[in-house]
Order: sequence, then C-alpha cells, then structure tokens
Amino acid sequence: MSGRALATSATRAGLTPLVADFFADADTRRIALACHKLEDLKRGFLWKALAPALDTLAATAPSPPLGVVYGAGFEDRTGLLAKIAERWPLLGNGASVVERVKAPEMFFPELARLGIPHPRTVTEPPAEKGGWLAKRQGGAGGSHVVTSHVVISHAAAANAGGGMTGGGRLYFQEKVEGRPVSALFVSAGNRGRVLGFSEQWATPTRRARWRYGGAAQPAELYEGLEARLTEIVERVAPRFELSGLGSADFLVNGDEVRLLEINPRPGATLDIFDSEAQPLLRLHLEAVVENRLPTAPLTLPAASSAAVVYAMEPITVSKTMVWPDWTADRPNCGERIDKHRPICTVLARAATGAEAKRLVMERISTILAACAGQEGGAQWT
Repeated sequence: MSGRALATSATRAGLTPLVADFFADADTRRIALACHKLEDLKRGFLWKALAPALDTLAATAPSPPLGVVYGAGFEDRTGLLAKIAERWPLLGNGASVVERVKAPEMFFPELARLGIPHPRTVTEPPAEKGGWLAKRQGGAGGSHVVTSHVVISHAAAANAGGGMTGGGRLYFQEKVEGRPVSALFVSAGNRGRVLGFSEQWATPTRRARWRYGGAAQPAELYEGLEARLTEIVERVAPRFELSGLGSADFLVNGDEVRLLEINPRPGATLDIFDSEAQPLLRLHLEAVVENRLPTAPLTLPAASSAAVVYAMEPITVSKTMVWPDWTADRPNCGERIDKHRPICTVLARAATGAEAKRLVMERISTILAACAGQEGGAQWT
C-alpha cells in the first residue's frame, strides 16, 4: 500500500503524518508534513536507508512522534520491525507476531488445529508438476506468486528475479478455485472485529499472473457466508495475538471458503473503507495503544473501488499533466515510469460494489488511452 493512503487516514484522524516510502508522490507530499523518498525499490526496505529517513522525519515533527505505523514491505524482513521498535514506539504488530503469521510451518498447522479450512501448504517442492503455486514467505502484492513447476524447473531464474527476490523463503500451496475475498478487521488483545468485506482481482502480466489489480467493496456475499468468514477471523486474530488493522484473504467457491493468509497491518483496501466519518487509522491506534475496539456500528463509505494503473510502456510524466479528482498516488512532474510500474491509483464510488468496479475499470482505460504512445505524458481535464 502507499504512504499516501496512511497519511490521508491519519489526517482525517486529526494527526500530523510524516511519511517515508519509495514513491513520495505529489499528493503524498501535499498531505504529509514531511515526506522522505527511499531509493532502491527493487531491494525493498533496508535499515541503512530507513533509519536515517525516520530520524530525519522525527526531527521535523512539531512534537515528539507518537510512533511508527507501517504498511506492506516488512513481512519478509521482520528484523527491521524489531530495530524500529528499539528506537520508536511500533504502532502495530511486533516482529514476533508477524513472524508467526507469515511462517507457513507455524501458521497453517495452527489453522488445522483450529479446524479452519485452507489450501494444502508445504515448505518443500511437491512431487506433482501441476496444481501448485509457489509463494514467497512475507511477499505482498501478488507478483511473487508463480506456478510451482516454473520454480522447480527454473530454480536459478526464480531466485534471480521474476518477483521471487526478497528475504522470504519459498513455500508451496495447492491451487484451488474461488473468488478472492478479503475481510478487513481490527484486533485488540484477545478480540477481533470484522469491519467489512471486499472482492479483489489481479492485473496479470506474463511473469506475474497474480499481480494485485484492485478491490471493490462491499463483496457480494450472502448473510450466512459473511457470518462464517467473520467467525474465522474472530478465532484466528486472538490466537495470533494480532493488534490493530489487518486483513484476512480468502478464496470463496460457492459454500466453500479457504483462508489463504493474514496481512497483519493496514493494507491496500484502506482507500475503499476509510472515510471522514470513521478514519481507520483512529481505530488502528485505539486498538494498538488503548487495547480498545469500536463498540458502535461503523459508518462505512458508499460502495467503492480502487485499482492500480500500471504502465503498458515506459512513460514520462508531462509538466502539463492535470490529474482528475478520482486519481491518487499521482507521480511527480518529469518522473519516468517504467513498463509494468504503477502510474497512479484510480478511485470510484457507485451504488454497488460491482458498479464501482466497472467504473474504476473505465477510469483505468481512460488513463491508459491518454498515455498510449505519448512519451511526454498526457493531460486530462
């Protein structure tokens, strides 16, 4: 997820955000009091770059910082979370909790003990050539997922790139059919509360078939199925002592549900659930700092959707670019965006989740059509 989404929710909650991320987009710079751009996105977060960035941000704060809230990019390098916690309050799950949730040899046996359905998952390459996926422990965004026979047959290439780089080890999960449904929840101590459900989709490339595309809420689920998914989250969250915002990713196929993973931090659906009336970061901090969950019914925004626009070809953002109000994570003027890299995020609201998804897909097409063949970028009005 982007630092911009966290900064937006923090501002709505009456806080002053200070952001360090790999993009430092134009709107992030506008929202945050200070924004530090980290380099080397391909290698991910590294302490030698992150520590001075956090020190610099803390020095610009008008008062002592409340602490550090983190998004994606730390699940495969929990040592960084431990280092952060040595210097600032860590406003989220600690390193040991994240390790338990993201270690397949710990997480999935615990699901089995709880009787929670999940795909068969192993840590050694399966004998069968088909029907399995290889995933990187702690990976995010879907680009790290490949079919297992590709990894087995081309292990050197997989380790060298193609979305399989990073600190995490590979594990293997049986490929099952179903709709990707995610439950957004907030947890405090031995309790968890589901806030809403969204349906997600991929924007595939030849080398990244499960690359994250977008999400829409509410997901189309009948009442009994919502109750089953809620019951699963409410059992898993306290077992792993989760704290704050998180999400549980499921595959739903008719009456069958399987839990794929838990993301133990604010995630990509923040944009479609956050609102002025109920800033999610406020709920996150109440859970983490005060061990308190919301008691009153939540006021969720209207059906909404958010999706990433990926560059089809390399582009350079024009100085004359005018971004529509329904865009976010807007790149800076003159910025070069490589093929398959994110250009921006597009947002939409409608009467239903399905209509919001349809509208956001139209807006993706609008952005891409304007960018097609235009090295200097495009202008919207």
